[in-house]
Amino acid sequence: MELIMKFTRRNFLKNSALSSAALGAGGLGSLLGATASAMDLSSLNGKKFTAVSWGGAYQDAQRNAWFTPFEEAAGVELSEDTDPSNARIISMVKAGNVNWDVCDVGLEQAFSVGEQGYLEPLDYDVIDTTGFPEGFVTKYGIGNITWSTVLAYREDVITREKPSSVADIWDTERFPGKRTLRDYPLDNLPWALMAVGLKKEEIYPLTEEKLAMAFAKMDEIKDEVVWWTGGAQPAQLLSTNEVSLAQVWNGRIGNLIDEGIPVAIQWEGAQMQVDAWAIPKNAPNKEVAMAFIAWASQAENNARIAAEIAYGPVNKNSIPMASDKYASLLPTTHFDKQLICDFNYWGPNFTDVLERWQEWRMT
Repeated sequence: MELIMKFTRRNFLKNSALSSAALGAGGLGSLLGATASAMDLSSLNGKKFTAVSWGGAYQDAQRNAWFTPFEEAAGVELSEDTDPSNARIISMVKAGNVNWDVCDVGLEQAFSVGEQGYLEPLDYDVIDTTGFPEGFVTKYGIGNITWSTVLAYREDVITREKPSSVADIWDTERFPGKRTLRDYPLDNLPWALMAVGLKKEEIYPLTEEKLAMAFAKMDEIKDEVVWWTGGAQPAQLLSTNEVSLAQVWNGRIGNLIDEGIPVAIQWEGAQMQVDAWAIPKNAPNKEVAMAFIAWASQAENNARIAAEIAYGPVNKNSIPMASDKYASLLPTTHFDKQLICDFNYWGPNFTDVLERWQEWRMT
């Protein structure tokens, strides 16, 4: 499977709405009326639904924006869980004991896990894709937020020269001490190449030569890194002053600022990405999950997230409806400074690079 189109800055910014498939007349299609805003969720009343995300401020925001409003609108019984990693999804499906219905995953996860047979194909007779950039609509996942992996730092610790790009996380002379990075190749290898000296437009695709350069650069700071796996961890490490530099998801910084923690973001070289909704294979409440994704993808509902956390909507028709509460922290505000994640590369290559990353981490 290939992503529907090459994802570029031009494709993101232009009006790239897809034509939605004709709505089905029966089954799940009956949940929709003539327009997406006319969804009838009454047939779901009394059913159960388990939503899974990454905990912390992000899952709190999703609960406020999507999970609880859907629970109330559909009359379903909502449960939540955390950490929808590849390993957990695959293990659950292999064991024949799937108890999750919808998961928030990176789009690269949706590609790799879906192609391995562990996700349900999404039903685009049910899910209206109008307003979605085509590169964010795939067989096994549809985008739900735009977000960025940024460099954040303590302004009360780094008081003189400030980091000028994400590459400065490698500068242990000017910025000594521990730094925290995500234990994930998609976030680190592009940053390592920028630290080597490559320009943003030279990063993708990651050839074998570039991968070798990136891993060699990672070797330089490996001993100075506190690794994180959960989205709340780098924000916590910054708030307790255990690290002064952090690779972190931009939405987590808004909450620290709200709490009065003296942190700042460097957007130069940050990588802009999307999360996506996906459904594990043999989900016990697949019908509810598909309806939830259709409901959450509507423009007015996709816009809800920007009022809760500094992540932007994906549906372009949501942008005029989105709250300006976190406008200065939204990825789209700083578009020109960022590297755009190339899911056309990561989709088919993610599993192989992840295995290589895991071997590197163990050495």
